[in-house]
Amino acid sequence: MTAPDRLSYVGEVEELRFGEQRSEAAVYRIEHRAPNLTRRWYLAPSDLYGDSIISRGDTTYSIDVKRERVVVAQDDAIDDQVAEDDNFAVLSSNYKATFAPDETYDGRSVHVVLLTNKYTGEVTLRVRIDAQTGLVLQKEQYAANGSLLSETRFKQLRYVGEIPMGLFEVPKGLKRVDGPARSLPSSDLTRVVGGAGFHAMGPKYLPEGFTPVEGDVIEIKGVRTLHLLYSDGIRTVSLFQNESAAAVDFSHYRVNDTTIDAHDAEYVEDGPTTLVAWSVEGLHLTLVGELTLNELEKIAASVSR
Repeated sequence: MTAPDRLSYVGEVEELRFGEQRSEAAVYRIEHRAPNLTRRWYLAPSDLYGDSIISRGDTTYSIDVKRERVVVAQDDAIDDQVAEDDNFAVLSSNYKATFAPDETYDGRSVHVVLLTNKYTGEVTLRVRIDAQTGLVLQKEQYAANGSLLSETRFKQLRYVGEIPMGLFEVPKGLKRVDGPARSLPSSDLTRVVGGAGFHAMGPKYLPEGFTPVEGDVIEIKGVRTLHLLYSDGIRTVSLFQNESAAAVDFSHYRVNDTTIDAHDAEYVEDGPTTLVAWSVEGLHLTLVGELTLNELEKIAASVSR
């Protein structure tokens, strides 16, 4: 997890997500200068071609060349590494790590690690780790039935000594737009909920292995929104809530109807991710997680003050 803090490298990253209704893919060139400078330049899909993301510490600059603007966000840098820097204590308590035989990947010797869910006995994650440097070169996530949900992998990776600082400079002449305003995430969820500015709710039920991780308050289209994050170390569940019905964008998905504790609700399923939205007691809630609809409905039904 800490390999990018000490390694500088260039290459390509491919991200694939397989859904029931559609699959998605993205390819970007990456230049990373240890410990915390990263530039990603998108090659695919076509609507992102030429766009880039520059991460400088905890500040991210998303450069939209078509709109001639740059969106600046604090504490919103996307993960540089194929491995996700989750709470390791949570992960190790819920998953058993075992070694498969070593392999060769992209011309490099790699250790293969399988992470098996202790509650279901199913392999959830397979990672291939550079045997020499410790950098994770490939990650595959699987559903409970064994099907592949997503894959992220490096290609044409080269470790380098130095990368010119100029690559991480934000182009001049672009309109600057502030990204979503958010407070610094905190592991003290009681404090975060208390500072939400409204009488918030939380789930009384979580699937085995899931635990509260962090929370923060963000602004979505000018609406103050509380975000609570739960995880089992690999999979995550997010609960968003506000008092002003900030619209959930379902425009690219097939929307289905359901009920949450006798309240009308809507949901969409997209590969490993399911999203459920409903309203209750003056609050508008959205639950997003890498879980089945049945599991999310059980969590949603337990949400209360």
